[in-house]
Amino acid sequence: MRKIISAVTLTLLLGLGVLTLPANTDAAKVINDIGDPIELTLNTGKLIKLDKAATSVFIGNPELADVQVQSPTIIYVFAKKPGKTNLFALNGKGVVLLNSPISIRHDVGSLEKALLDIAPNGELKAQSVRDGIVLTGFAATARISEDARRIAALYTSEKNILNRIVIEGSQQVNLRVQIAEVARSVTKQLGVNWENLSSGLGNFSLGTFVGRDVVGTGNLISRNGNTSSLFAGFNDGQTSIQGIIDALEDEGLITVLAEPNLTALSGETASFLAGGEFPIPVPQEDGAISIDYKEFGVSLTFTPNIVGNNRINLRVKPEVSQLSSASAININNIFIQSLLTRRADTTVELASGQSFVLAGLLNSDSDNNVSKTPFLGELPIIGALFRSTSFQRNETELVIIVTPYLVEPVNSRIALPTDGYVPPNDKDTYKDGKSFRPTKDAAVPKIDIDPATAKNNVKLIGPAGFIME
Repeated sequence: MRKIISAVTLTLLLGLGVLTLPANTDAAKVINDIGDPIELTLNTGKLIKLDKAATSVFIGNPELADVQVQSPTIIYVFAKKPGKTNLFALNGKGVVLLNSPISIRHDVGSLEKALLDIAPNGELKAQSVRDGIVLTGFAATARISEDARRIAALYTSEKNILNRIVIEGSQQVNLRVQIAEVARSVTKQLGVNWENLSSGLGNFSLGTFVGRDVVGTGNLISRNGNTSSLFAGFNDGQTSIQGIIDALEDEGLITVLAEPNLTALSGETASFLAGGEFPIPVPQEDGAISIDYKEFGVSLTFTPNIVGNNRINLRVKPEVSQLSSASAININNIFIQSLLTRRADTTVELASGQSFVLAGLLNSDSDNNVSKTPFLGELPIIGALFRSTSFQRNETELVIIVTPYLVEPVNSRIALPTDGYVPPNDKDTYKDGKSFRPTKDAAVPKIDIDPATAKNNVKLIGPAGFIME
């Protein structure tokens, strides 16, 4: 009975909270930071002195930092990679002597000093974020922004660089290329051609033939291309003498002028082609023929880079090509024309609005041929009857000039080549023979200009559709 009363009493005491059982002394305990935070830059270290001797020292993430114990109370910590971790130190009884957070960053201090050299105004900043570096600020040119990125690449890999530098000012470049060529050719020919045949020597015949055939098949006089000819002949039934004097004097003049214009963003490549493509048959196996296409016309490819102080670095490749029958070939009865090409590929640097002679060519060649009959062609006076001369001279002068401009878009309307053109009606075409309808100034359509976009009715002067700085 006493045991039952004791059990009931114990239950009541526990319910009233008068009697409390001892707590579990084996429960886990979270140890908060003990010690000041440690801030390190990449590839640098610090010495830490402990108040008491430690028997165990370690880093939470050994990939980020390394620790060396110099003595029981002196610890050296070295930063290997950016990030955050903790440094721990314990004594022989397991008591935590040190639990300090470590923060490792890139050396943005020295990086910003280097950025100050390329941007003295101090508008470029660098920030260390985890494994990378963020560049911010304002740059006057794209070249400064690119230099800042390349300097930051010395501190981390390029893929870990975020370039958020804003480039101020105009970053578009318009390139004007002038390709001018003058070719002059002179050709002179003088030839004596004659045939002499005598059959009045019994059973024998005697003849002399100089130059080309005078009489062809069917007793027709043979002509020689575009030359002018003087023919004379004599025939008495036994002796036949026929001769032709060929003479030619030809002068040719060819001029080529191409002015392609192209606009591109700084650092970007732009290309332009005004021409076409002509087919080229390519023999394959089993007699099959495939078709390839070759571009021709006026083309331009360039890559501008603004390097500061209004200067532009240009990688430019202009080309002018045209179809020609010279050096043409014939494949399986297919006539394939050749291309006459003027091309340049180089890199230059100049300021906006300046011109540079990119390439030039001055070529002069001559060809003088004399055909004569041995011994007879060297005789005085009559030797001219046994000689033919041909002279040809070609002169070519080619100049390629480039002019870049820093440009900005315009808000007002840009003039077009078709402005003011009105197609002709039947009266203009058949009665007056005009290919366009003449218009007066009053008849030209007027264009409303929004004052919000073109203040004070400002218009461009000339054919250029951009603003030059």
